[in-house]
Amino acid sequence: MDGTLNSTHSINLGRSGRPLPDNLLAEILSYLPAKTFFRLLSVCKTFRQLSSDSHFLLSQSYHNNVISGFFPHSRDFSGPFCLVDPYAGVPRSSLEFLFRKGNIVGSAGGLVFVLHKKDASLRVYNPVRGTRCQLPSPPGKYCKWGGIAVRFLNDGDGVTKSYRLVYLSRYPVRSKLHRCQVYDSSARVWTMDKELDFGRLELHLEHPVICDDVVFWASSDSFSNEIDQCVVAYDVRKERTQIIPLPKEAAVARSDTIGIGMWEGKSLCLMHYETCTWVIGLWLLRKTNDGPPGWVRAHEVSLGQLGFRQPRNVSCVLLREVAMTTSLVFTVESEVYSYDIKDGELLKDGELKKLGSLGYSSPLLIPYSNTLRPCGEEEELFVDKEKRS
Repeated sequence: MDGTLNSTHSINLGRSGRPLPDNLLAEILSYLPAKTFFRLLSVCKTFRQLSSDSHFLLSQSYHNNVISGFFPHSRDFSGPFCLVDPYAGVPRSSLEFLFRKGNIVGSAGGLVFVLHKKDASLRVYNPVRGTRCQLPSPPGKYCKWGGIAVRFLNDGDGVTKSYRLVYLSRYPVRSKLHRCQVYDSSARVWTMDKELDFGRLELHLEHPVICDDVVFWASSDSFSNEIDQCVVAYDVRKERTQIIPLPKEAAVARSDTIGIGMWEGKSLCLMHYETCTWVIGLWLLRKTNDGPPGWVRAHEVSLGQLGFRQPRNVSCVLLREVAMTTSLVFTVESEVYSYDIKDGELLKDGELKKLGSLGYSSPLLIPYSNTLRPCGEEEELFVDKEKRS
């Protein structure tokens, strides 16, 4: 159903036994992770109505737009789901379906974007709801390896229904060109398809960061040792590229790992793992009064001080934010860990949490949020309802 609920079934709470209005009940339930909400569908008819109410689905997506887990992913293998929030999760049947169908090229707001192996079509899935929708074919074909950045747009009623998708992919090895394709979900059309020349940089296509109309990618390597690593920014609206050099103090060796994320939702954060010192340095990009933005070193996390006793291979570093706490998420060999930073300060007695073991080394992680967001107007079921719990 769409729109508001019919006030036919109410829940009694408290000693007074007075019924709780459906609108208030819907607001309370919208704070639950998707998996937890589905476990309540058998409670009453009102809950089942909510599961198909578009405003409720979008409201729940807004309140749960935090990272609840990660899809381990590499170009040759996709492994088990790595859960952060114990009350969230993805049904095993959905995970098996996604990994069997193709490559996960991005995830945002609870939606998972998969490039299918069979016909190279791009489809969007909500693995918790068991729904999917195929996107219109863009001009030409997709390049095989790429990554997706998504910006959700406010439609004027306080929810973010439509989105703009940026799919950046690279041409064959040693080509200077990348292909940038932009999709508008409200119009259901591709609005851009152009080639971008980033030189001989290799980019972390799987881990873009989007801020308004600008998408950022960290370079992961280059075809030439003479090319310094950097952050690439592309303004989709102005169609303008900017190369942001890394801080001079962050001398990145070939064995080091870098990543980027949003710090407190407003500043670009560079994370640099220095193999020779076992230290992850965090740098924030700050505006200056009389020049271009500059990097400011904010924190550093020593793996040695966290208890690791020998040099380790860190292949991925990410940020996860919940309320006033920022978690540094990183892989060590085949294992995933997190360390908390609260109110912008490192916790001296902070807890090092092991999130999971993936079974293979040097994994990449694609963040996932446990939401009920619809895939689109023409979505269809791909998993039976009884298998979603």
